[in-house]
Formats: sequence, C-alpha cells, structure tokens
Amino acid sequence: MTDQASIDACVASVEQQFGGIDILINNAALFTAAPIVDITRADHDRIMAVNVSGTLFMMQAVARSMIARGQGGRIINMASQAGRRGEALVAVYCASKAAVISLTQSAGLNLIAHGINVNAIAPGVVDGEHWDGVDAFFAKYEGKAPGQKKAEVGAAVPFGRMGTAADLTGMAVFLASDGAGYIVAQTYNVDGGNWLS
Repeated sequence: MTDQASIDACVASVEQQFGGIDILINNAALFTAAPIVDITRADHDRIMAVNVSGTLFMMQAVARSMIARGQGGRIINMASQAGRRGEALVAVYCASKAAVISLTQSAGLNLIAHGINVNAIAPGVVDGEHWDGVDAFFAKYEGKAPGQKKAEVGAAVPFGRMGTAADLTGMAVFLASDGAGYIVAQTYNVDGGNWLS
C-alpha cells in the first residue's frame, strides 16, 4: 500500500488473470494511539501512508484500469466511526479515517461519470487479533488491565457486543451489487448503533 510499483503490479496481475477489475475493497489500515503531546512524526507518517495515501493510490490505479476497460465498477473503502469524530488518544487514526470518508466523497463524485461507484463502510469496534495491540495502547495510556478496554467498548455498543468481520460482509456485498447502482459517494455506518448520522 505504500509502494506504487507494488500497487501497479497488483492491478496488472489481476487484469492479466481475470481480464479486468470489477470491484475493489480498500481494507488495509494501521492503528496507533497516543496523547497529542506524544505523537511522533514517524507514527503519523506511517499511519497516513497506509490509511490515506494507500487508499488513494490503490483507488487511483484501479479506477484507471476500470476507465480503460470501459465497463464501470465498484470501489468500497473501509472508513471507521473514528472518522466521524475525534477521540482523545486516537488523533492520527481518526484523522486518517476522516480523510478516507472525504476521499470517498470526492472520488465518488468524480468517478461516477465513468460508471464507477465509490462508497465506504464505517465499522464501529470490530473484534479481531488487532485488539491485542489496541488494548496495549489503552493499557499504557489509561492504566487499564489487558482486555479491560475491549470489554468496555464492547459493552457500550447498543447492539450489545463488538462487531465481527462477518457483520460487515452484507454491506460490502450490497455496495458491490447492481442494487447499489444509484448510490454514490456515501459512507455507511455498520457499528451496532454506536454512531448515529
């Protein structure tokens, strides 16, 4: 996601194997947390390089391919509820996901002229291996025991639990389908009711 040659090679490989690209789901992302006064430029640059620049330039490469093919397509970016609001210890990640929402809007408005629908999904708190790392940040900065932050955020979801990867697939399949053909530049919350917009 941070190497243009790798992005271009990925697109070329898919074109060669399958004759073109119909759907892109931009799902790669990194997370970090720290108080504002402790954020390092290296952490900022690393998160932005993957979450924002990676999303933009993968989307660009795939859009070029889709335009050349002339059959339109679907691009789905993974945003986050963190992109809808600031969080005290998560400034860089929040900013990166706000940028993904904005990129989705701009790209959606630009690329629909080529029959390419660009939309995004904003998950809430999603369970998975990455939560070990998230927990470690909050243990460090909030003095929480391992697993405590995860339990707290899960309990705070109105649905009653953290999401799972499977909870996101229905929206992704819908946005990739013909049923979503008139949906342009939108970001959909899939978060168990955590954020209302």
